Amino acid sequence: MKSYLIIVADTGGLKAYFTHERSLEHRRKADLIKKITYTKAHTKLSDQLSDGKGSFRGSGDARSARRGSGEAHQLKSELLKSALRAIAHDIEGIVAHTPADEYYLSLPKAIHNAVTEELSKGVRAKITKVLPLDLTKDTIEDVRKRFKI
Repeated sequence: MKSYLIIVADTGGLKAYFTHERSLEHRRKADLIKKITYTKAHTKLSDQLSDGKGSFRGSGDARSARRGSGEAHQLKSELLKSALRAIAHDIEGIVAHTPADEYYLSLPKAIHNAVTEELSKGVRAKITKVLPLDLTKDTIEDVRKRFKI
């Protein structure tokens, strides 16, 4: 009958399931084909910015060739944008390399618009249904009920 690719993601991780249905009466088990954990989402900002090797970005001396560039004012928003770009890139890769009849995507409401805007037009056109819900911790049976497959 039909094959389905279901992708559920948030800033902490991504799961992709694939299922191929033979009939309407006998539903086959969905296989987890890809699981990605984004580790930067689980680390503290102070750990990401700590000076592990003992060398700073700049010395602070005005005569030095390596001047400090000051404080990174938009650091949190830039880290979030980078994480959202990584999620979109991974979704594009999964959709491009996994042939299916229908593609389903679930993202939390807070990041839904930002990630879908980062997706290419070709990938957006392939996606059949998008739910603005965080289903990453739900079982695959619950996810299938949400998508009605």
